[in-house]
Amino acid sequence: MKFTLRKQKKEPLPPLVIPAGDGTPIQKFSGEVVDNLRYMVTRILRNGQLPSRLSMVSALRGEGVTYLSQALAATIAHDMKARICVVDLNWWWPSPAIMAATDNPGLAAVIAKEAKLDDVIAPTGWSNLVFIPAGDMAIEHRPVMARSQELQDVINNLSTRFDFLILDIPAIHSTSDAIPLASLGDACCLVVRQGITTVEDVRLGLDEIDHIPMLGVVLNRVKLATPTFVTKLIPA
Repeated sequence: MKFTLRKQKKEPLPPLVIPAGDGTPIQKFSGEVVDNLRYMVTRILRNGQLPSRLSMVSALRGEGVTYLSQALAATIAHDMKARICVVDLNWWWPSPAIMAATDNPGLAAVIAKEAKLDDVIAPTGWSNLVFIPAGDMAIEHRPVMARSQELQDVINNLSTRFDFLILDIPAIHSTSDAIPLASLGDACCLVVRQGITTVEDVRLGLDEIDHIPMLGVVLNRVKLATPTFVTKLIPA
């Protein structure tokens, strides 16, 4: 499937704001992004089911995977009232844990058996939306953990608790561990930042994860119609 975060000329849409338990805003997503993600979800549902585990990946760093992972989770949680958990699996370049307390040890501590899973699940003001930060993991342990049964067990456990898991995966060309991590999902979306990622980067990135069902390529910060090179890389 081919889809893009389209630039549209229409009345500005209100942002989607995720509150903390006390109602204080902790994250805000632009109305335009949310509207386009709604369009994407609608397209996916029209052609089948939304996968229960969705890996959000990119070819290069800085493409916007974390922002779009959180925005997609918030959109589904808000519109479908489904139970959503965003799982940060990027121990190489973890995102600022703005959704979690500063003392949350993250998923790394669970895998190391230094914390319980319930202790690292960060709630929001919405009862059906939570986040799990990556935490800190020594560099020598990352390749083993990315391929470990322990990590698979945690993901399987979370799948019994939530309707959907959104997996925030490190960039494919930044670490070979991104491939087994992306494989934890039932399907994946490749995030491409227009004007940054080259044709060859996209092609090679898709080749690395061609064993995973591909929902499509998400063009981030797009100003024009979908480039021809992207539409040729994803089968209709």
